[in-house]
Amino acid sequence: MSSSEHSGDPPSENQPSSVPAAAPAPTTAVVSAPAPTTAAAQVPVSAPEPASAPSASAEPAPAPAADPAPAPAQEPEPVVCYVPNEVDVSLRVLLALFVIGFGVWLVLSWLKYDKSAAQTEEGWHKGSRQLIEVTLVREDINKLACASNFSVEGLDCGYLANSQPRVPVPDDAHMLRPYCNVKNDVLLAAGLWNSPGLRGALPTERFTVMCNYDIVGVLKTVSLRWSPNDKFDPAKQGLPVGVLTDCVIPQ
Repeated sequence: MSSSEHSGDPPSENQPSSVPAAAPAPTTAVVSAPAPTTAAAQVPVSAPEPASAPSASAEPAPAPAADPAPAPAQEPEPVVCYVPNEVDVSLRVLLALFVIGFGVWLVLSWLKYDKSAAQTEEGWHKGSRQLIEVTLVREDINKLACASNFSVEGLDCGYLANSQPRVPVPDDAHMLRPYCNVKNDVLLAAGLWNSPGLRGALPTERFTVMCNYDIVGVLKTVSLRWSPNDKFDPAKQGLPVGVLTDCVIPQ
């Protein structure tokens, strides 16, 4: 033991004591629960009752209405560009040519019909008399002929339908021949060369003759020949039949 322990002087404040200090006693904090300040705090809270199982007789609760499903968005249709091929182009060209040809045919047919109908509109019907101008050459008396098995009011073609001469041969007053007027209308007539105005010398060039044309009927089943070396060709339409009288060569 050191001398400081035996002396009665207290240890200085700067000098540490060699005696260990006693550990402080642990303090126990007692926290008292606060007193309830309201009356509701004093009411005991009862435990929640367990949920009773639904009875079998109970109707199920209706399910909530489901929201309508949104309509699916429609995708835009793709634009398809048609590119014609060579076959389509050829068909279109052929169709266009057909339409053009058909239109031309209609126009020509109408013109032909209008020309043939002009005679009827001007009074070319059975029993009528027309003043016409016929174009001729003097050789036509032996060149022009028609062929048919039919007779109209005693007037006959010089040939039968088989191109054989009719027997007996009709005289000029009853023999039909095809003629063309200055409008290029075809007609069948007899009596031209028997007219007093044509019994003399005839012009050597083509000339015209003015005649009264008395129409006695129409002949459709007939063939025409414009030269002895030609064959008979069927007429494409009915032709008026008549007698030429009072023929004169205009001066």
